[in-house]
Amino acid sequence: MARPTKPKLSVNQTLISEVLQRVSNAKNKDEKVSILKEYKTLALTKILLCNFAKNIHFVFPDGETPFTALDVPKGVEHQLLITEHRMIDKMIKKEVNGMVLYGCSGNTKPSIQQLKKEALWIQLLESLHSEEAELLDLIKDKKLTTRYKITKQNVVDAFPELGLQNQ
Repeated sequence: MARPTKPKLSVNQTLISEVLQRVSNAKNKDEKVSILKEYKTLALTKILLCNFAKNIHFVFPDGETPFTALDVPKGVEHQLLITEHRMIDKMIKKEVNGMVLYGCSGNTKPSIQQLKKEALWIQLLESLHSEEAELLDLIKDKKLTTRYKITKQNVVDAFPELGLQNQ
């Protein structure tokens, strides 16, 4: 019996960066959409939404974040973005009907001071595997497509419920 060329990885233990790399390596649009659907999680959809939605922005300045990346193998002594994605909610702002809301709570004023948010952001990046930390730093500046071959249309086709087709 022949081994499959791309074995399915456990969704809950797969790095989001690995999923996006698989999407990037896919040969055509249908394969990309299929991989996105196969690995659908709240973390993956949140990452893609933060990158492609025009009304969602991180509360940090553009550019590379200065942090010390973890130098450990995948799966050893690091946090997973699939479990730590809730922290992202504290670090975004979104515009809804001309109003700026902070996080996902719907507050018009930030509930955490900017300095504390920056410290939490660096702690988050330093706790993740270096690939996922790099991914988050790209998402912060909406530059996911500079590293991975994934388009907004791929995301719209895989997850129409995100409403990106209207932006």
